[in-house]
Amino acid sequence: MTASEDRRNAILERLLQLQGAVRDLRQWRQLEAVWLRERLGLSGPATAAALNYRLQTVHLLWHRWLREGPALFEGRVSPGGRKRAYLSLAEEREFLAGLAEAAGAGALPTVGQVRDAYAARLGREVALSTVYRLLQRHGWRKVVPRPRHPRTKPELQAEEKKTHPGGRRRG
Repeated sequence: MTASEDRRNAILERLLQLQGAVRDLRQWRQLEAVWLRERLGLSGPATAAALNYRLQTVHLLWHRWLREGPALFEGRVSPGGRKRAYLSLAEEREFLAGLAEAAGAGALPTVGQVRDAYAARLGREVALSTVYRLLQRHGWRKVVPRPRHPRTKPELQAEEKKTHPGGRRRG
């Protein structure tokens, strides 16, 4: 075996290891594009057709592979996430835990109070919608039955009680 064959076999072995560690479809397809080139020697158009990628995407991926090697797929973070979050999810849970203790003691915090406490924690003003999303994200909701219908007219109800025939059956 020559040195170039050894290198190629090592690259293919590393690609197989990386495929075993892949956790999302996007990264899997990118690995497949490189593997199809390295293992099967497919052309750019053939690889693009096989993976339903644009040819430009395949060529850009291959050039990055030649520059970076296996590091291209190692330790990558997916492109999504909470990039503009004020606090991490764990910090939000910790913040709401303090409010839950107060709520457990009978003091039900209003959204305005939660907003003020959140703003004090952050050291800046926050929109009310931010607080509502925070509470919804952690499953907080207040379900309270209304004491009466909003369109109730007590004077009409009192009048009805006076004039209603009571328990008489109609025949």
